[in-house]
Amino acid sequence: MSQLSDMHMMVNYMRGVYKVLEEDWQKSAKAIGLTQAEQHILWIVSLEEDITISKIAYYGLWDVSTVMQVIKRLKDKGLVRLEKKNEDRRISYVYLTEEGWKKHKESTSFNCQIYGFLQKWLEDGDKREFYRELIQLHKDLNKHFHGEEFVDWVEDTGKRLHEAR
Repeated sequence: MSQLSDMHMMVNYMRGVYKVLEEDWQKSAKAIGLTQAEQHILWIVSLEEDITISKIAYYGLWDVSTVMQVIKRLKDKGLVRLEKKNEDRRISYVYLTEEGWKKHKESTSFNCQIYGFLQKWLEDGDKREFYRELIQLHKDLNKHFHGEEFVDWVEDTGKRLHEAR
């Protein structure tokens, strides 16, 4: 195969998988009266004690202006509040309100078809090593394109979620 055909297949297969993930996420968010971005921000904020708008943008892979718009909607819905600390009044921190925590809890029943498929696919024990390598590939890709801090955040929050269960 040529590089062009390899790239064509890679791009389209990855996009196909992403579309399933995105549609599941949108359905999950819509079921509780949120957009996908609103639900994602609730999750990011729920995982941090103190988080700024710029950190939300970094971890959510958005522009700061996008986060500002989504935070405004979440604030209007009574799901988040903004606070400034006395040390530096220029920086706003985002926190979930009591209603925000309730909405976040509602969102934990997220149904992900891809994850379900992978769990069934992994019943063949011979595929587990490949799966670990696939996870490592995604980690390496994200480290390359989004940085070590992003990967560290994903790993750290994943461990905290695991320990909380």
